[in-house]
Amino acid sequence: MKKGLIKNPGLKALAFLFAVAVWALVANAQNPVRERTYTNIPVSVTRTEIITNKGNTYQISDETRTISVTVKAKKEELDKIQSSDIRATADMINLVSRSLIPIEISIPNHTYTEAVAEPKNVLVSIDASKTASFPITATTAGTVRDGYVLGSVQADPEKIEISGPEAVVDSIAKVVAEVNVAGLSKDKELPAEMTLYDAKGKPIDATLIEHNLGEEGLKVSVKLLRKKSVAVDFDTSEIETAPGYRFTGLSVQPEKIDIVGTEEQLEDVTSIEIPSEALVRTNLKETEEFSVDIKEYLPSWAKAEDETAGIPVLVKILVEKLGTKTIEFPIRSISVVNVPDGYKVRYNTTENLKIVITGKDEQELEHVVLEQGDVSINLVNYRNGGDYTVPVQIVLPDGIELVDGVNVNITLEKNGGGEDD
Repeated sequence: MKKGLIKNPGLKALAFLFAVAVWALVANAQNPVRERTYTNIPVSVTRTEIITNKGNTYQISDETRTISVTVKAKKEELDKIQSSDIRATADMINLVSRSLIPIEISIPNHTYTEAVAEPKNVLVSIDASKTASFPITATTAGTVRDGYVLGSVQADPEKIEISGPEAVVDSIAKVVAEVNVAGLSKDKELPAEMTLYDAKGKPIDATLIEHNLGEEGLKVSVKLLRKKSVAVDFDTSEIETAPGYRFTGLSVQPEKIDIVGTEEQLEDVTSIEIPSEALVRTNLKETEEFSVDIKEYLPSWAKAEDETAGIPVLVKILVEKLGTKTIEFPIRSISVVNVPDGYKVRYNTTENLKIVITGKDEQELEHVVLEQGDVSINLVNYRNGGDYTVPVQIVLPDGIELVDGVNVNITLEKNGGGEDD
């Protein structure tokens, strides 16, 4: 029995080796070596003090901040490797010609045949270092809550010390701290995003610099003011008419304006009083219309929403001849009859009709009111397209008559040819 087991030992050894080879072939067929390329692998630069200790700084080219890595490994192992497992390192001690650092690839806790970086080197430029101080400009984005306006915005701190490559620091034209104030309704200190801009207004990559903001970071203090709508009241005591005429009233547009202040300042303000000096007029015989800038009459603390502009108010001093009354009738309220088929009417003005009436009874005259249907035009004699001046027909109470006839300018145009009547 023993002799049988040891008989032909060479043949048995050869059979064993053959079996192992067959097993290896089968195993490799089931788990072959494959390759896979991983992209956007960040490169870590180490031992940077070799450069910075000499008072210099460095910049990594954007093209080599992230790289691709091709990995060869058994299929089962390759399927386990994630991009986050790959380490790409460039050691400053290996710097070549002050511009290239070879990239070393490692994949901890994984077995692989080969890992190749593309590109194979980090491209680095070495510059002299510079430190400079810059003021910080605070800006806002978004709109505060209705009824409020921005009062002041102040960066904290108001200036910053920046260190980095001399070329980068020299290119900084402005440092901006921006905060979003959308919906804000009370004073608040908000964390801010810092952006560096060059002279052309283009952002500068802040990853290339260091600053002295520390853990507190950058903030912006935002103070709000309230907005209030108040009436505009004019003193009319110095308006004088010519003999035989009378002052019948004042038309003001807008009747209210918005002013800005603190809640305490605005609490007791209900109107802006405009003194009589703004409306000094003598010997008036007709209605006069003009603009008054009332900005100078605001309380000393009050602000307008747009402080760079004035606050114009359109004032109309209404004057009538004794024994007459002027009625302003909306042009769109004129009734139109006998419009030709296929045509429509377009008025060539948007101003109200001025209808001047007279009567012996002043009290009756004062109470005359014209309603829709009392004022009309009849187009029975206008049958073709074109521009026309048409007399206006006005129905008045007994004892009341027109001082002068009233006309209106119209255009008759084909339907579909412009603005509807």
